[in-house]
Amino acid sequence: MKPLNPVQPAKGLSADVALAMVFGGILIVLLFPLPPILLDLLLVLNISVAILILLMMFYLENPLDLSGFPAMLLVLTLFRLSLNVASTKLILLGGQAGTVINAFGRFVVGNNYVVGAVVFLILVIIQFVVITKGAGRIAEVAARFTLDAMPGKQMSIDADLNAGIIDEDEARTRRKKVTDEAEFYGAMDGASKFVKGDAVAGLVITGVNIVGGLAIGVFQQGMPMMDALQTYTVLTIGDGLVSQIPALIISIGSGILVTKTASTDFLGRHLQKQLLRRPEPLILGGLMLIMLALLPGLPFMPFAILGGASFIVGRRLLAIQRAEAVSGYSVHEKKGPGGAAPALPAGRDGKQDAESTERPKVSPLPVLQLEIGFSLVPLVDADQGGDLVARIGMIRDQIREECGFQMPSVSIQDNLELNNNEYRILLRGLERARDQVHVGSLLAIDAGDAIGNLDGANVTEPAFGYQAVWISPGRSDDAEAKGYTVVNAETVVATHLTKVVREHAAELLGRQEVSEMLDALKQSNEAVVTELVPDKLPLAVVHRVLQHLLQEQVPIHDLPSILETLTDYAHQSKDPTVLGEFCRQALAGQLIASCVDSVGTLHAFTLAPMLEEELQRSITPGSGIGTMNMAPARAAAICQAVHSLFKQLAANLEAGPVLLTSPLIRFHLRQLLARKVPELRVLSYGEVLDDVPLKVTAAVECPKNMEMAAA
Repeated sequence: MKPLNPVQPAKGLSADVALAMVFGGILIVLLFPLPPILLDLLLVLNISVAILILLMMFYLENPLDLSGFPAMLLVLTLFRLSLNVASTKLILLGGQAGTVINAFGRFVVGNNYVVGAVVFLILVIIQFVVITKGAGRIAEVAARFTLDAMPGKQMSIDADLNAGIIDEDEARTRRKKVTDEAEFYGAMDGASKFVKGDAVAGLVITGVNIVGGLAIGVFQQGMPMMDALQTYTVLTIGDGLVSQIPALIISIGSGILVTKTASTDFLGRHLQKQLLRRPEPLILGGLMLIMLALLPGLPFMPFAILGGASFIVGRRLLAIQRAEAVSGYSVHEKKGPGGAAPALPAGRDGKQDAESTERPKVSPLPVLQLEIGFSLVPLVDADQGGDLVARIGMIRDQIREECGFQMPSVSIQDNLELNNNEYRILLRGLERARDQVHVGSLLAIDAGDAIGNLDGANVTEPAFGYQAVWISPGRSDDAEAKGYTVVNAETVVATHLTKVVREHAAELLGRQEVSEMLDALKQSNEAVVTELVPDKLPLAVVHRVLQHLLQEQVPIHDLPSILETLTDYAHQSKDPTVLGEFCRQALAGQLIASCVDSVGTLHAFTLAPMLEEELQRSITPGSGIGTMNMAPARAAAICQAVHSLFKQLAANLEAGPVLLTSPLIRFHLRQLLARKVPELRVLSYGEVLDDVPLKVTAAVECPKNMEMAAA
């Protein structure tokens, strides 16, 4: 068994013991009489805690930062009532209750029990009628609206999670915050009754103490009525003031807490931004007060002083705002070390961005990035004749036409760590390709039909692996005469980038892009979107299905047909691979159109029946589409046989042949051949339309002895 940590439990245990001791102390105060000096200490502690809590409210950024306040309010109410009971014992038994109560009774209200009673009643009315009632109503309404809004907030969190805007941890944090918020306002709604009951109890206790003090002084101690009234009433009023002033402070604190808005600023800073946002009210208000000061019969100095102060503050604020408009710097921004304003980053227009200091922003990682060496900068500089940026724009249009989605923008940056003539292509921060080009030179590519050799730097063309030679521009005519394809450096980089994008199109399609595609489709075909997402399938599954189609080189132009197919088969499976196979059959026309030759004929080859049966037996049923289990040597032999036949047939055909197979093994066979023969299209028999001319030319044979030969 794992040993317990001896440190962490000790901390929690000490806090629990301290809280238990507090409740035990409250019981002791209720049951046993206290010496006056101890009562003075506890009364001062009560006032100190109330002031401390009130000051804490001004520095809260969020009400949930003090979510334990309802329980704290209960403890403080019990503590304050216990002090009332203890002070009542001392007053009625000995006619004195310590220096604190005596000071409040004789100094604060001038030793006049009538004045003291009036002040006490006013405090009780302020607390009971104004603050406590208002704070309780706000807490009640906040609790009701928070509970009513919980389902909508939960659905919003789930939608953001399905859209990929937030991850699971962020969603879990948001759900907990929603739950904590509902529990907090519900607890505050109940805790407000403590404050209301405390005010009523204070009023009743004070009245009972006055009556009891008069009875004890007159009937037990034989004091004259006025002396008994002066002695016991003044002390009772002082006791009530000592109790009600902290209660009033706590009520104000609870009111501030429940009226805290969604702003994350401190209360003082928040009010400053709200009140000093516009200078015009201050200026106009100051002028109106000065006009009132000039009217006959009204005191001049009070109105003039306040009106002048308001006018000066308004003018000062107006001057500050005009200076901010000119310099772009805000006086409300946080200061750096030594009180100096922090350095602001330059924006696109050369001006400093003041908003960047308000909330630090993390630069997102570019989805697609092209890094170039120092010597390749002219390729992207239009002033030097470089047109690579324009070519990339054409690539984006080409990918949209071929694949059916908008390719993300390409971030082009220079990298001093690369060689001068080197470039590399990164996808989500990972390097996918790297090569070199020479600015000012041309690349002569031998696609297989060139005659003769060329003098120059022999290289391999980076996109398709053809043999090529870097030559000077003056020899381009000679190279073309010999059958070479001559391109410049920009074309080499653009072609290489296009190939990388085609191969990784599925990775370029993000969940946010899918969400935007669905939102755009809603404008013209709302029913097909709302019927599917999110009732039948979450956005995440739709995203994975589209990625599956792109991996299979299936364009996703016909998004309505894809969504309709997903709607039809969503009740059968939620597996993206299975749903992707259903979508392939729905898009059979687009699949065949990209595989036929100029006269519309589909050239194909198949697997031998024994080989197809062998592959089908190797598939283990399981979740989704199952898994293929085959010995590596046997799988390599099959790939080699398919590759050899494909190359042999493709050499004599205008459009490369496709491999036809059973729908049960199509996906697994495509996964098996993806690395060895990436350009081969694998179709199932169900994906071939009846009206398409089909010409099957051969079948793949791979007996067991071929496995030994391959080994």
